[in-house]
Formats: sequence, structure tokens, C-alpha cells
Amino acid sequence: MTLLSVNNISKTYQKAHKKAVSDISFKVDSGDIVAFLGPNGAGKTTTLKMILNLVSPDEGTIVFDGKNVTSNNLFLLKNTGVLLEGSKNMFWALSPMENFVYWGGQRGLNKKEAEKRGEALLKQFGLLNKKDTSITRLSRGMQQVVGICCAMIAELKLLILDEPTLGLDLNATQIMVKSLKMLSTKGVGILVTTHQMEFAQKVANKILLINHGKLVFSDSVKDSLEKLNEQEVFEVHFSQELTTSEKEGILASCNLTKKADGVYRLSVKPQVSLSHVFKLLSELPINKVQTVTRGLDEIFKHYTGE
Repeated sequence: MTLLSVNNISKTYQKAHKKAVSDISFKVDSGDIVAFLGPNGAGKTTTLKMILNLVSPDEGTIVFDGKNVTSNNLFLLKNTGVLLEGSKNMFWALSPMENFVYWGGQRGLNKKEAEKRGEALLKQFGLLNKKDTSITRLSRGMQQVVGICCAMIAELKLLILDEPTLGLDLNATQIMVKSLKMLSTKGVGILVTTHQMEFAQKVANKILLINHGKLVFSDSVKDSLEKLNEQEVFEVHFSQELTTSEKEGILASCNLTKKADGVYRLSVKPQVSLSHVFKLLSELPINKVQTVTRGLDEIFKHYTGE
């Protein structure tokens, strides 16, 4: 079931004469975890702000749970948890528990319910002993965890997280991945921006890639990785630099990319057998050969050049 539908939205910042987002469309279904990827300045945060009606789109519509919320986001906000970059969903002079009570109250929770949910969330992240500490006295990573907990304090239909891994250590990131997957099984739709390709690959079932304000790639994570790895790729360490004739011999069967002195990546061309490639390599001065499994970072580099 489609939970969020973004339809042909665009945004130009007139003072900067910059088109930040150009004719973007995508959907988030109930239970989806969608990784929204792109370089800095690509338009990710502007897109999120248009979804939340913090910035008005010049064109296009936002439909949430069957209702047009382009210019009136009250219905969306009542059913959505949000973390914007910089943990802007908190009152910094308050403690985590005080924030939970306030934001829980905004979402219809009474004080007791908000405190109970808040304690359970903090316990997951091992921060229950910080529940009454002012946000300003917490480390950057702890502040980020509290911001994530604020976003998840009430029952959700949609969760929007902008760069949630900023400042998190490995353990907190793993706990967040587990929490997001649990929400997904309950039908919550999740839209998350990140620069961490490993995190995106681990948590998401769909990816969107934006560059220069345009959506340049959209697919399921599983399908995109399967397509990416249809071609056999090897990293080969040679004991000495290849001669011109040796390179020409390899290029007849493989695409060849130099990674470092004596280290090359070989992509086997279609219709070329692995046995032929291995026979070719057996005649060369090799120290090590290893199979390369390509991930989302390869797709990101291909479409952004970064």
C-alpha cells in the first residue's frame, strides 16, 4: 500500500537563482525503508522539507495516506516522526525525558505513556542513565540518539530521518538498524537520507539517488545489487608492473582499471568464460587474486562521479 507519494515536485530558490529540486517523483509504501542518497547540495534536505511543508514546492503535489498534504501538513505531521539534520527536533535546554513528554504530548501521549516509551527507547541504546541530563551536556552522539528517540516516541505511519548516523558509534548504529527494521515489520514507512553507503545497504529495501536536483536512479536494493554483480570482477595484485602487451592481452577479455601500483581491477566482459580469464591470468606474474563484490557505493560513484 502506498503511504507517501511525491509527484513531480520542483523548487527554485530565487535569491540564489538555483533550482534545488527538479521534477522529482517517488513513492514510499507501508513497510518500506527507502534510502535517499546523493552528494552534498543534491537536493535531499530540500525534498524532505517540501514533504514536511517546511518549504513550499513551486510545482507538484505530496500525497500522504491518500490525502493531498501539499499545503496542509497537519495530518502528515500527526502520523510522522521526524529527525532533521542537526537534531533540530529537540529543546536543548531540556532533558531527554522532558523532550519525550513534550513531543509525546504533541502526538497525543499522556505524560506516563511518553515517559514509559522514552525509557524503553533510551534503554535500547544504553542511555537510560542520561534520561534526566540536559541535552547540552550530552555528547554529540548521545544527542543524536535522543533526537532519533524523539522521532520514534509515538505510534507512527511514516518516519523521516535526515542523516541519522551522524555522530553515532558502531553499536548505536547497529541498534538503530535493528529498530528501523522492527518498525518496518509493523508497516511503518521509513525515508532516510545518508552518506553512509554501508548503512544504506544494510537497512534499506529501496534506494533513490538524487544528483543536481534530479532523481537519477531508483530501484530495490536487492535488484540493483544483483544486476551490479552479474559481471564477475576481480582485484589482482601483480608482482611486477604489467607490460603493454600483457595489458593488451587482458583488455581483449576484461575491462582493466588500475587501483594502485601493481594492483588492477578486472571486469570480465560478456560472453567471456571464467576459465579463459583464469588461464590468461595463470601466465602472468600474480601475487594475489580476490573476487570483488560491489555495493551501493559503486552505483553512487557511477551516477554522481564522486
